[in-house]
Amino acid sequence: MAANEKLQFPLVDSSYDNAEILSCISTLLSGQLTMGAQVRRFEQEFARHCAAPHAVMVNSGSSANLLAMSALTNPLRSKHLKRGDKVGVPAVCWSTSVWPIVQTGLVPVLIDVDPLTLNMSVAALKATLKQHELKALMMVHVLGNSTEMGELLAIAAEEDLLLVEDTCESLGTTYEGRALGSIGTFGTFSFYFSHHMTTIEGGMVLARTEEDYDLLKCLRAHGWSREQSNREALERDNSHIDPRFLFVNVGYNLRPMEIQAAFGLEQLRRLDTMNAHRRTNVARIRAAFAAHERWRGQLHFPTATRGLDPCWFGFPFLVDESVQLDHRGFTRALLDQGVDTRPIVSGNMALQPALKHFDIDISMGPFQGAQRVHDRGLFIGCHAKPVAQSVIDGLVELILRSLEEHSR
Repeated sequence: MAANEKLQFPLVDSSYDNAEILSCISTLLSGQLTMGAQVRRFEQEFARHCAAPHAVMVNSGSSANLLAMSALTNPLRSKHLKRGDKVGVPAVCWSTSVWPIVQTGLVPVLIDVDPLTLNMSVAALKATLKQHELKALMMVHVLGNSTEMGELLAIAAEEDLLLVEDTCESLGTTYEGRALGSIGTFGTFSFYFSHHMTTIEGGMVLARTEEDYDLLKCLRAHGWSREQSNREALERDNSHIDPRFLFVNVGYNLRPMEIQAAFGLEQLRRLDTMNAHRRTNVARIRAAFAAHERWRGQLHFPTATRGLDPCWFGFPFLVDESVQLDHRGFTRALLDQGVDTRPIVSGNMALQPALKHFDIDISMGPFQGAQRVHDRGLFIGCHAKPVAQSVIDGLVELILRSLEEHSR
């Protein structure tokens, strides 16, 4: 690489090729564009990939969260949450980890995170449970890592908490051999173009029971009876209504398109390979940092929790509090040299101005862990293709040099 040449290390490196394009063209030529056989096939293969009983595809990861919370609050579910019930959610999360809780009449309670893992602090969860009667948890698995899952699951069982796993950033991460997203009541995934795999836009919800599977499908599409396992009985009991338009519940239109499923089927075939590249790239970037003594005491890399095999969504790090950093100057300098960066999800969600207008409980603040992530954290890309060693070496050298130049 020439001395005056930019590094060109984007946040996302395109993960699709001609296979996806040809599959989409074939789907367009078939004439079936709205949700149909391709979607059903993708759902089945995705569920099989995650060793989960059921999967329901939707049009985005945000819709997946909305659908999961709508199912948990639906009065036709045998065990459902009621308006005003409180749901714990980590203070470092995405906006649509919080909004579906609000939109379904529940009260989000923000819980601090451990800056060493970027994920919900079990100690903070225990403290929250002493002051709040939580009914459920929205467990956001941040950037491919997670909380101490063994402790979390023990607490959820003891407190009888329903668990939604927001796995939008952690597809491929496993806990004791089980895929994250397959463990809780529901698991949600995003297939946005920058995530572990993509359907351009799209999402998925995993469910453990047939009752929830039926409910998710009903709520996804208008509340109609078409995909219910007891469809014949419903039609028989309502014979005065045309069975093609029999509505048995509330509902949305969160349906995906066939072209998205066609894209996803091709991506799923090589997901394990892409995730292996992500893991290798992370290991090689960390090794390149380790070769430079001057990073020690300045940067901290998140640690994987016990029993977890993380598949990182990005390459996150925190700048040590001893470093007086011009944060914006630092990230601007990296961008000028071709290295894209992002904050770690939302940073401290409690600071977002929209929260002031809705019933969101921030009484467990100040969120010191989330604030440290907010002030000191960022991430760079973690690509699904192999990255040349020369690029990795140049990337690490550039980060360290820019850190020195923008510290006081």
